[in-house]
Amino acid sequence: MKPLKNDNKENLDEIINNTYDPFAAFIAPPPGETPAEKSVRERREAEAQRISDKIDEDIRHERESQKQQKGIVRVLLLGQSESGEPNLFL
Repeated sequence: MKPLKNDNKENLDEIINNTYDPFAAFIAPPPGETPAEKSVRERREAEAQRISDKIDEDIRHERESQKQQKGIVRVLLLGQSESGEPNLFL
């Protein structure tokens, strides 16, 4: 891939019209972006990535805890009414 330049419209048109990556237009920096705008955009992207990583980590932990619980067997003991056996719910 060629390095991206964010200072000319031709580069953005080339990205949009390129068929090998349909999402390139969405992730390309806007044409004529100032350094201040770039800084704000990069901070937002970093925060979004941090949140996404946190969600991924939470999902991983949830899956691990579910795998550990697969060994649990739940048993319900039933008998005739008032025969003296306890109903056990685990």
